[in-house]
Amino acid sequence: MNLDVGGGHHEDATLYLAERKVTNVVYDPDNRSAKHNAKAISFVLGIGGSHSVTLSDVLNLYPSWKDRDAILYYSKFLARKGAPIYISVYEGNIDQYTDAVSKRFRIINISSDIITAIKAD
Repeated sequence: MNLDVGGGHHEDATLYLAERKVTNVVYDPDNRSAKHNAKAISFVLGIGGSHSVTLSDVLNLYPSWKDRDAILYYSKFLARKGAPIYISVYEGNIDQYTDAVSKRFRIINISSDIITAIKAD
């Protein structure tokens, strides 16, 4: 089960992951209803946390590092120990996000467009 934080209102990622037998739960306060988001969080907490988390083009939408850290904090809170976290950004250099990510997760790989980290604790 993947938690798609900031997944938007389209179902592209959900359909893509469903073809790979992965349930995608979208949490997005800006593009989903409060009822939808409450159900998503309840589901994730009910199964003991997500098996993975995706932050696809989310962190760069928030200019404040405080807001970015809050997103990372809640992503960590909602993930199981050992869960991989996939973070991409569409603006700027991915390297400018590594310091913030490393404060919440253990980074295991950085490519030109994605940070792969893991919830170590």
